[in-house]
Amino acid sequence: DKTALGLDILRNVILDSTRFDYAFKTYISRWAFKHPQPEDFFRTMNDAAGEDLNWFWKEWFFTTWKLDQGIRGVSYINNDPSQGALITIANFDKMAMPVIVQVKEENGNYQTIKLPVEIWQRGNVWTFKYNSTSPITSVLLDPDNLLPDVNPGNNSWQAQ
Repeated sequence: DKTALGLDILRNVILDSTRFDYAFKTYISRWAFKHPQPEDFFRTMNDAAGEDLNWFWKEWFFTTWKLDQGIRGVSYINNDPSQGALITIANFDKMAMPVIVQVKEENGNYQTIKLPVEIWQRGNVWTFKYNSTSPITSVLLDPDNLLPDVNPGNNSWQAQ
């Protein structure tokens, strides 16, 4: 199950389906009727996808780390929602993954933001600016439940 889930995450969260499918077909083409090792798969996928995915292979296949992303808080620049908001997220466990954030505003606007895995290279807390035009009513991480977060209880924030 872990391998299937990992490949699904790789296809639908980290790469898009076009890049994943191309890389997977390249792997099949290069290694058909041979005896590939896991490293051959990893190397081919990196090469054909055009991205260094070694962080993913290490975390997903060589460790038992868990994923726990959460929302630390939301604040407004100069206490004015029309000037934007600062949203702070955290990675509470060892596994790092990209972050998908859905932000809803009081005026009905909403936006889904994808943050790359590289944000976690600077530490386990990340704050980003969201260009709000009205007060934020909710923030939700991984709105489509694509990632295996061990504590989904800290994935949402509601305005009070």
